[in-house]
Amino acid sequence: MLELLCVLLCHFIMKGGGLYHIKSVTLNVFCMSVAQVPPFSYLLQPFAQKTIKKKNNRGQHYLIFSSFPSNPQDLCRQRMAIRTSERVERPETLRHSRLNSVSSQFSDGPAASPSTRSSTSSWCEEPVPSNMDISTGHMILSYMEDHLKNKNRLEREWEALCSYQAEPSACSVGQGEQNARRNRSDAVVVYDHSRITLKVENNHSNSDYINASPIMDHDPRNPTYITSQGPLASTVADFWQMVWESGCVVIVMLTPLSENGVKQCHHYWPDEGSDVYHIYEVNLVSEHIWCEDFLVRSFYLKNLQTNETRTVTQFHFLSWMDRGNPSSARTLLDFRRKVNKCYRGRSCPIIVHCSDGAGRSGTYILIDMVLNRMAKGAKEIDIAATLEHLRDQRAGMVQTKEQFEFALTAVAEEVNAILKALPQ
Repeated sequence: MLELLCVLLCHFIMKGGGLYHIKSVTLNVFCMSVAQVPPFSYLLQPFAQKTIKKKNNRGQHYLIFSSFPSNPQDLCRQRMAIRTSERVERPETLRHSRLNSVSSQFSDGPAASPSTRSSTSSWCEEPVPSNMDISTGHMILSYMEDHLKNKNRLEREWEALCSYQAEPSACSVGQGEQNARRNRSDAVVVYDHSRITLKVENNHSNSDYINASPIMDHDPRNPTYITSQGPLASTVADFWQMVWESGCVVIVMLTPLSENGVKQCHHYWPDEGSDVYHIYEVNLVSEHIWCEDFLVRSFYLKNLQTNETRTVTQFHFLSWMDRGNPSSARTLLDFRRKVNKCYRGRSCPIIVHCSDGAGRSGTYILIDMVLNRMAKGAKEIDIAATLEHLRDQRAGMVQTKEQFEFALTAVAEEVNAILKALPQ
């Protein structure tokens, strides 16, 4: 009965999909109060971290519900599904000081108001997928472990990769006078045959250039990823144009904004509220700290020319320094599982960027591509050949031997976890 009343309440406050503003102070207070009552809070729990509080120009507070279902009956169905599938205990609450210290460590702007930042850790490990047969898993694990144990073989393989030359490798468009200033690094410029082209008529500077490359796996018509440099202050509008035109709904960011005082990436999203970048309005809906190593932001992206909108999720890995490796493969693997869980069922490319869009981005894509091939039933994995395939599409993918070794370690660790999850 109580659940039915709550569904009726939800039906009263919402009229279709998108963002839901409750501007009545009385109703707003009632909604925040009723969410504390156990039956109602349990029903609303899936959306508890998807609400933010705002203040209008009259000083009144209202809530934004970012992802209620358009049909109130769906609320009950989702709640019942969670009842039967939920296995993880509710995470403990983090202190506000802890949240602010982690978040501000990787931001070059002022701290956002607590209303848009979750002080609740959502950390829990995603279950390891188990759709691999045992014999294939053991064969691949043996291959990876042999490479890791045999340092001479690993060294020879890396030297061969360093001498590999992509063909063709012309970069005349990116090195042209008008476009060179749009590159973060002279060492990583897009190939002429493998670059993302923007629609000139929608570009703020009437250019089709952005330092970003489509990365194909098996299908040459549809890129699986787009790897991009971190936006410069002058290319933020270009970046959001690429997000819009590619149909992207997931961004993977693998760099802090600065390292030891050196700028790695421009702050290309609003800390709170919304910002307009040429014809693209970006609203920050929520920002959640998942653990010390990564956070998740949700954006509401609007094309001001067409009034079309889209939700975009940014997964920001915080603790991967330039030309280095994460502290552990386990943390990055769980980050990857969360990215793929959000992306599941989509056909658009995932945008992956670090600072130059090559070292950390290449390492992440190499790990993800190899593991995805295994999940699709590949019987043999040649990680060096896969890296050459990536370098055919963008220069400098995986920049150091240590990053290559880390990719091998991460794949081996994930395969080992999958084998343990399989029925013996």
